[in-house]
Amino acid sequence: MITYNRQLIIWLSVTIAVMFALPVAVAKLASECSGMALCMILFYIINPVYSVILGFNCGRNIRQMWNFPLVSSIAFIAGAWLFFDIREVWFLIYAAIYLILGCIAMFVRKYLSHKIGCCQS
Repeated sequence: MITYNRQLIIWLSVTIAVMFALPVAVAKLASECSGMALCMILFYIINPVYSVILGFNCGRNIRQMWNFPLVSSIAFIAGAWLFFDIREVWFLIYAAIYLILGCIAMFVRKYLSHKIGCCQS
């Protein structure tokens, strides 16, 4: 079984890869192919789905992992602002939405595991 600290490091690494490194890839590929379509996929599908998955996982142990949705949103802002070369205010709104989705999923997981007894690991 994976130790708890190793699991935190794995989730942090995946978060940095998804929220920080994917904008790098999209920014580099935007000049070669349909950049707008890649941005739409990233901002409207991949990042929200990852935020929900991360938040749902964090609901298992809120005391230790409560800050992961926040770290994910901050990594998104850093990646978007750094690699898209624009300081667009909408990136803050996207990050806030990703944070809200992660927190809602985290509390839904906690509620379900507490009330119903499911999702126990």
